[in-house]
Amino acid sequence: MKVTLDSIKAKIKDEAYLVLPDGRTTLCVLTMENSFTITGTSACVDPSEFNINLGRKYAFEDALRQIFTVEAYLLCQKMHEENLKAKDPVVAAVKKKQEEVMMKAEMNRTAYAPWGRKKDGTPKAKPGRKTA
Repeated sequence: MKVTLDSIKAKIKDEAYLVLPDGRTTLCVLTMENSFTITGTSACVDPSEFNINLGRKYAFEDALRQIFTVEAYLLCQKMHEENLKAKDPVVAAVKKKQEEVMMKAEMNRTAYAPWGRKKDGTPKAKPGRKTA
């Protein structure tokens, strides 16, 4: 499992931009497919140097950086929960019971054909006996 730029971009449902009245700050609000929103910002020092396209680009990149942090956290949490389940005594007991049932089924299968089976799956004849 991995957090990638493509996986993050695939989860973006909508993006919206707003230039604040100061004339130099751009906000980018990304709405994710689960309706969670992330806000990125960018600002230039001199309002006369303001470029709306660069403002949008940098605000979008800022929001993406924040999403990376959230997605990485979610992935770590998911891995942690999977590890806990694997160590959970109830889960371990269920796995042990499943193994016992499988062993019993295997023993029943071999009890039916204690000398094994042929390649076609039919039981082998008892050693020392001739079959017609």
